[in-house]
Amino acid sequence: MAKEPELVIRKAVATDAEAVLNLLTMLKTESTTFEDSSDDVDSATESEQIKQISMSTQQVILLAVRDDELVGLVTILPTADSSTGEIGVAVLKQYWHHGIGRELMLTALDWAALSSSFQVISLTVQLRNKHAVKLYEDIGFQTVKTTQVTTSTGEVVEASEMQLAVK
Repeated sequence: MAKEPELVIRKAVATDAEAVLNLLTMLKTESTTFEDSSDDVDSATESEQIKQISMSTQQVILLAVRDDELVGLVTILPTADSSTGEIGVAVLKQYWHHGIGRELMLTALDWAALSSSFQVISLTVQLRNKHAVKLYEDIGFQTVKTTQVTTSTGEVVEASEMQLAVK
């Protein structure tokens, strides 16, 4: 009987830069909910950014690795409100509904509770992404505002801003 590949969630390190850029490129082709500005970033720049983030208590990049392949990531970044961080998660489509997004979210929220100064973690989710909305509600996020967002294809859709207190 074949052994199920092990999923590892770990912090990104500088040597992950090229693999992270490749993952981001793939993620952009699979979803209109994913925002990324890595098009103008080369491996050396990404490596330096990951190095800076890894030394911060205000931001984190965690990677989901399965059989030495990056299959997803989660970030927490600071917002204009110093007590609030914004979380974003993305998983390759072939791995959707396998619990990887949940594991990434929970690991990132643990980091926020234990290693950051954030009191609250926020996110914005398109309401049509029912699986994501359910995941976030199951974790404990609560809707604070309904709004509209513009997708990467220029479509305007309904969305919820959600928050979770981590401290």
